[in-house]
Amino acid sequence: MTEIIPTALLRPAHPSPAAVDERPAGGAVALPAPMVRSVGDIPGLSPRRAKGDGGEVPGADVDTVDALPAAAWSTVAAWLRAAKAVTTRQARLADTAAFVRWLAAEAPGVALLQVSEDHLTHYRDTIATGTARAGLARPGKPLAPSTIARRLSNISSLFGYAVRRRVLAANPADPVERPEVSTIGTTPARTVAEQTSLVDGAEAIAATHPVDAAAVALLAVCAVRVGELVALTVGSFTLDAGHLVILFRRKGGKTDRLPIPPRVRALIEPLLDRPAEAPLFTRDDGRPFDRWRMTTALRRAANAAGVDHTKLTPHTARATAATALLDAGVPIADVQEMLGHASPVTTQRYNRGRRKLDSHAAYRMAAILGGGA
Repeated sequence: MTEIIPTALLRPAHPSPAAVDERPAGGAVALPAPMVRSVGDIPGLSPRRAKGDGGEVPGADVDTVDALPAAAWSTVAAWLRAAKAVTTRQARLADTAAFVRWLAAEAPGVALLQVSEDHLTHYRDTIATGTARAGLARPGKPLAPSTIARRLSNISSLFGYAVRRRVLAANPADPVERPEVSTIGTTPARTVAEQTSLVDGAEAIAATHPVDAAAVALLAVCAVRVGELVALTVGSFTLDAGHLVILFRRKGGKTDRLPIPPRVRALIEPLLDRPAEAPLFTRDDGRPFDRWRMTTALRRAANAAGVDHTKLTPHTARATAATALLDAGVPIADVQEMLGHASPVTTQRYNRGRRKLDSHAAYRMAAILGGGA
């Protein structure tokens, strides 16, 4: 049977044997039509070929997915495009490319749409032990349970999409057990004093590095995710009942509103005298910030304030804000709303502040054994 590829795919034809044989037998169905020639044409997935070229994802990941046979490629591309948020698309692409590379090394000859529950169980076990021959960021280093769970979730989402589009009859990832993910966050939080100094440092560099200063203050005080922060434009800001607020898209696609405190507002307002569509945070050459450039801004502010910048990342600043709020007794629902978490369980992962550690039973047991108070 010859498979007919819809012209709407807009993609050069693949070798017909692979395109025909990769799907289970059972009759022709209309393939998803993502309306692009490459997954790199999907918004948010432009390939990065060289440092500073403006690409948003590794070119190797785009190439890996683009090399798939027609039926698998069209399904993956349509699934990527179906995601509402850019960050979701980028995570899906990275996890799919890693799995495709693993599949080529561990089960050569098995096509993506022929994967079974046994393949996925083996995938889970090899990336959990670091024995996978491909698909690991660092060969030989096991992945964290949360990363494994996310990868399996994305692969399951892909196969679930294929079932919905009638490309597959069943989702082979459904029965695969996911690893237990700790309810305690692992990102180290800094002290409130260090976070305060970080904002002081942002103000200190405002005259020479105004963009860096505003980015650090917004991150440290409002705890916006770095992916959400770098996507802000001048038009994301508006006045509402006397408050400066940002209207922005959260992870997952939900639109949210966040007020800007006066101290942060003073650093942001000088950046707003530009067209609404202009990115809020840009480098000297006009390119938008990314998470790596945001780390540079954090370290610049830390150095100005005399704060140790070792392992200081955007997520560290966000974790510090969340931990400080919970430690101060702010209701978890309010912190959840500020952080944009879909579930309070996620917010609870940051409930591990100084007070909780100071009063830990381990210290009290040591006092008992030592005879002290």
